[in-house]
Amino acid sequence: MVATPPVELLEQVLRMQPRLHRAIEVSMPPDLRSELRSVTVHQLGALAYLPPAGASMRQFAEAVGITGAAATALADRMIKQGLAERRYNPADRRVVWLAPTEKARALLETYRSWQRHAMDSAVKRLDPSQLVTFLEVLNVLTEQMNG
Repeated sequence: MVATPPVELLEQVLRMQPRLHRAIEVSMPPDLRSELRSVTVHQLGALAYLPPAGASMRQFAEAVGITGAAATALADRMIKQGLAERRYNPADRRVVWLAPTEKARALLETYRSWQRHAMDSAVKRLDPSQLVTFLEVLNVLTEQMNG
């Protein structure tokens, strides 16, 4: 038996990504899919980093890993969609905080709940050794990509 070259295996992984994303989208309840239609993946990820009480714009930018200007643009879009709100420090109006709205917190919790349920259903199909291997691979990939 001839081993598959690593380059070909990588291509298989890359070809699977869109199929995996589509499978996730299709398995999502229609009402959640509809709610998320106007929310980008980047916005959803940013909301996950945003504490319920909010964060300064600098903290937000650092947490999301973007520049201050990009954080401001992202915050503007999230505010326009009703996902976040700006708050000002009465002691120092130069300090702007970004906080998720109740709508955003509820949407994120619904999404996380569905995500936990979907992953729970998926990993139940793996035997424990496959799950351990899967987690080990994810950890290695994450460490390598984070440098």
